[in-house]
Amino acid sequence: MRSGDKQDRNPTSAAAEGLPQVQAEAGEYAYTAIHYIPQIAEVVAAHGIDVAAWLARAGFDLDKMAQPGYQIPTSSYLKLLKDAVSITGDSALGIRVGCALPPSAHGIMGLATMAAGSILEAMEIIHTYVPLRTALLAIRPEVVGKTLRVVFEPLAGLEEVGHTVAEIAIGAVKNIADTKLPIGSACTGASFVMASPPYASLAQSLLACPVEYGQTWNGLSFGLHDAQRSTTFMDVLVMSEALAVCQRELDRVTSNRSVAARLERLLLESKGGAFPRLEVCARELKLSPRTLHRRLLDEGTTYKVVLDNVRRRLAGEYLKTQHLGIKETSFLLGYEDIANFRRAFKRWYGVSPSKS
Repeated sequence: MRSGDKQDRNPTSAAAEGLPQVQAEAGEYAYTAIHYIPQIAEVVAAHGIDVAAWLARAGFDLDKMAQPGYQIPTSSYLKLLKDAVSITGDSALGIRVGCALPPSAHGIMGLATMAAGSILEAMEIIHTYVPLRTALLAIRPEVVGKTLRVVFEPLAGLEEVGHTVAEIAIGAVKNIADTKLPIGSACTGASFVMASPPYASLAQSLLACPVEYGQTWNGLSFGLHDAQRSTTFMDVLVMSEALAVCQRELDRVTSNRSVAARLERLLLESKGGAFPRLEVCARELKLSPRTLHRRLLDEGTTYKVVLDNVRRRLAGEYLKTQHLGIKETSFLLGYEDIANFRRAFKRWYGVSPSKS
């Protein structure tokens, strides 16, 4: 059965004990594929822990690990991550797993990146097709002066377990970038929002680049010249064929999402002080503005409601997890008047942002 079919999903309750409650009102993030659970299971097993029992605590069957595309509730996936760190006592589990993942671990998307003509092209492929691998974060490249930044944005509301998600992804993507060069690495540094952990020196050793903690973003930095440089490992035919498969699968996955979920994802990826208007979103979603408005009404919501929900989620993420100031958070959420942001925050959370 195909991975997008609801019958294929494990019926485990989405309310996993002891987890931050993931906001998934639009339904896009309620389930995620089990990619990378087998690699985490190897770490758990290496500590002499019963993998079947570890999986069962999250309502997951060991036999399902070999079923391609199998999906479980996002909360169950996060419970597995949290429990893996807890029962192994290995707070560095995320960075260990991520740095051990080869490009081939990422399926057809990984094949496309291996055949890409440059680091930048590989990062653009990841940006577009990472939803095929996980719903837990978005990854986007951005050029800042003479630097290519690859920004990793865990799903809002993950709180501490979001750090583990970011570490796995950053380690894995750096490995992809490193394969684009015959020797060495073009990566000039890794940044993490989290405070410096006890294993900071280990993380720097595994990533083999300067690592900074307590930053305003999670991600990797590359010299733009190196990131754009053509690689001798490119294979245009293989990349073209792999991308065609990726696109067909992405189209299938996207078609199964509600319009509200697709709009929410678009707005989350557009954050930074200027959310696109309904007309712009409609064009990106390949709908007319009138059709987008009507489809949202059919799903019991509106553009304004979805945008408000995105702002609410990001406000909590910026203030509680990234520890940004009220003024900066207000700007990033597109409020020209900080007083309007304060009123909105109190409506969302029942307290002023200064008391959150």
